[in-house]
Amino acid sequence: MQSRGRRAGFSMLLPIVQVAITGVLGVWADRVDWILLANTSRAPGRFVHLDLLIIEARLIWRGINAPTYPLCLAGSSNRQILGVGIGEILYLAAVAALWYWVGRWFDQRRGLEVPRSQEIKKLTTVFYFLMMAWGLFLLFVSLLTVRAEVSFARSYFLRPNAFVAAALFLTWSVILLILAGRRLAGLSAADWFPEF
Repeated sequence: MQSRGRRAGFSMLLPIVQVAITGVLGVWADRVDWILLANTSRAPGRFVHLDLLIIEARLIWRGINAPTYPLCLAGSSNRQILGVGIGEILYLAAVAALWYWVGRWFDQRRGLEVPRSQEIKKLTTVFYFLMMAWGLFLLFVSLLTVRAEVSFARSYFLRPNAFVAAALFLTWSVILLILAGRRLAGLSAADWFPEF
């Protein structure tokens, strides 16, 4: 009974916290990002500095949730459920799944081991190859972001929040590449070809 309570620790807490923060930042920033448009005649409210800070925090938070990258760009759509767009719901679901896996990893590091069958080992090998490919994709995205920001900084001004987001993307790519590489390097021939 106690091991079940420990098991629900990080794997349940991290997704709840991350989805809550991501949801609040996303909804708030989506409501005020019109401030950044130059062709609007609307006047920003008295909390304009806080609104701009929230927009920057959303960019950095996208870096924290970097493995869910393409979904963070989905934004709101015409189809909504309870005032939230379908793309935002998919993004929040991906954030929850990401942080569930991170929490589960922390729980396993604390001593909880999940038994695995032979079918799960086959899927695990495929999963590690996909993880490595995604790490390479995030590495590519982080390098493109840095290149674009350096080019932008030469013309206008330096935006440190974009460099922070790029550094977070780079960090996630390195984590995914190292974890997948270590796991794949540690597999025996029986794990690679279980039929033989």
